Amino acid sequence: MHKKISILFLFLIVCIVHIHAQEHVFRPGVLLNFNGIHVQGDNEIYWNSSDGKIWGTGGISFGAFVTYDSYKKFVGTLELRYIRKGSLYEFINTFGQREFESLKLKYIEMPVLLGMKGKTRKRDYLFETGLACGMLINSGLLFDELTERIETPNAADFRKLDLSWIADLKFHIDKRKNLLLGFRFEYSILSVHKFYNLHNMNYGIELNYFLFNKRL
Repeated sequence: MHKKISILFLFLIVCIVHIHAQEHVFRPGVLLNFNGIHVQGDNEIYWNSSDGKIWGTGGISFGAFVTYDSYKKFVGTLELRYIRKGSLYEFINTFGQREFESLKLKYIEMPVLLGMKGKTRKRDYLFETGLACGMLINSGLLFDELTERIETPNAADFRKLDLSWIADLKFHIDKRKNLLLGFRFEYSILSVHKFYNLHNMNYGIELNYFLFNKRL
């Protein structure tokens, strides 16, 4: 019994020494995303879209992040960012003209991501996935009251929190490996509305810039 405990203790010491022997690096940076944004789920019920079409629209997100690199292939990233989500509804108003309603949801969001680094023949890349918790800071359904379209009941009752799943793939595009360009996808795990089953879907181009030039 004592021999097994001694072997286990020795194994733990070796693991701890090995972990601390690795290069531990915190790398801060800034990010900018150009997103396609769309609401899915009960969106046809939310807009009563029998007389119109629901479209995705454009959004933007920006903020800061810090990446923790403790192993050769694995990294962890914590972000804090502003992000706009929502969707667009197109219909013909009572005057026979094309009209739009714009749903805009603005969040402060904190993604927590785990990533794995790799290499191709030409470029290094980083794949990340994780969860993001967003706090709604502003919401609005913009429409023209002169169109006489009946507003959706309880339209403004969005939940304060949005829990999302995120996945992204990005590549180093400069020699110093400070700048990364990639593609990000995000989808709400839970409904973002209290009465309608609505989920935010965001996808688009991601730019990350490390403020320090120490290589991953």
